[in-house]
Amino acid sequence: MKKEYLILIAIIIFTGSYLFLHKENQANYQLPEIKAINAAKITGIIIKKEQETIKFTKKNESWVLTDDEFPADSGSVQDMFDTFKTFKLTALVSQKSDLQRYELDEKKSIHVKLLEKETMVFEFTIGKQAPSFNHTFVMTGSDKNIYHAKGSFRADFNKTVDEFKEKPEKENSESKIE
Repeated sequence: MKKEYLILIAIIIFTGSYLFLHKENQANYQLPEIKAINAAKITGIIIKKEQETIKFTKKNESWVLTDDEFPADSGSVQDMFDTFKTFKLTALVSQKSDLQRYELDEKKSIHVKLLEKETMVFEFTIGKQAPSFNHTFVMTGSDKNIYHAKGSFRADFNKTVDEFKEKPEKENSESKIE
């Protein structure tokens, strides 16, 4: 009878140590580290879509669009900077080049470059919003892996030049009546 107890205890110890040491759901990859972006040093933003490239340049303390130097909508610029400040990769989604599935192909992706003077300090490609609505599919720099980035921010960059332009304030119609 003692022999049976010893075998039972050995099985319990073996099973317990296996369950304790074996972590099946553990991630077997390392996410790239994204350095904090100092928004105060950013002097240019380039947004490239399939048919359109939009360039933002910082002039004095305000932002202008394209070579024609249209004033940029401060709310839109602030939304982009909020994304840059909180940009964080949360998971590796794919190591395959299935770009069309995540809308990271040339037709649907949005490529963003941040410039400090003439030097590129960060670049990433935006795909579609993840089904969770809390993440966006992205690729960083020349890395061909596809990641989840925290937040749903595609709409902040998926605008036309006219949508990024500052809108003139409407005059109050009552002030015209004298």
